[in-house]
Amino acid sequence: MTINRESYIPLYKQIAQDLQQKIEKNIFEPGQRLPSEHELTEEYQVSRLTVRKSIKLLLEEDLIIIQQGKGMYVKFPIIQTDIMNDVLDVQNFRGFYETLTGQGLNVKIKLVKYGEEKISKNIAEALECSMDTKIRTIYRIFYLKDMPIAFNITYLSPELVFTEEMIEEVEDKPLSTLLKTSKDNSQLGLEEIRCSIGVRPVSNEIANRLNVPNNHPLMTLSRVFYYKDASPLVAGLMYLNTDCYQFTIRSNSKDNNDKPTLEMLSIY
Repeated sequence: MTINRESYIPLYKQIAQDLQQKIEKNIFEPGQRLPSEHELTEEYQVSRLTVRKSIKLLLEEDLIIIQQGKGMYVKFPIIQTDIMNDVLDVQNFRGFYETLTGQGLNVKIKLVKYGEEKISKNIAEALECSMDTKIRTIYRIFYLKDMPIAFNITYLSPELVFTEEMIEEVEDKPLSTLLKTSKDNSQLGLEEIRCSIGVRPVSNEIANRLNVPNNHPLMTLSRVFYYKDASPLVAGLMYLNTDCYQFTIRSNSKDNNDKPTLEMLSIY
């Protein structure tokens, strides 16, 4: 776009309008990183102060978000997850990946690391094992387009079969699918999910991964999955970017004996 320097409309408003139109036309898609301040000053041939005023307008219109050290992103509409149906429904359980893709979103998974680790007291209690036990731990990041929206840590009980071949697929398939389709775990049936939702300041490592300030409070989802014979085989901790994610509760007429419930649980 060539801005009109003779127009009565201030330059910063012209730039903001141009960027807004590109967002509305999906030239810049939700989750996509926008050009940097420097790139915008070069493109529009204006000062950095003018560009910053344009960015302020886009922020006020709730069209973009700024992530520390990473730049500006087109904001996603708020993603809502129904706690009872998406998070705690044992019969029709869907993981984080399936929940988002079910809403038509293009989700990418990145494996950060995998290995055996010593665990905290809370994790040992959740998985009913000794603190001396080394637990296989999977660290993953979930992206929508270029934007990291969640950091997930999964702890696997020693009683659960999880092969090297399966870990090679964690960037392509949701973990729940890998577990369900493994013949070694075919006899297992999910019987119970215990869950808690809270807010917790993040460590420097997670802050850097999610492009948020150090010690920034993020929404957390903690779950322990109980399988056949009430054995806790999987514990998960998800840090969620609240700029684009929130939980909802939808009431229904389930029988009291079958109604999912939220339970206080900490696996930090």
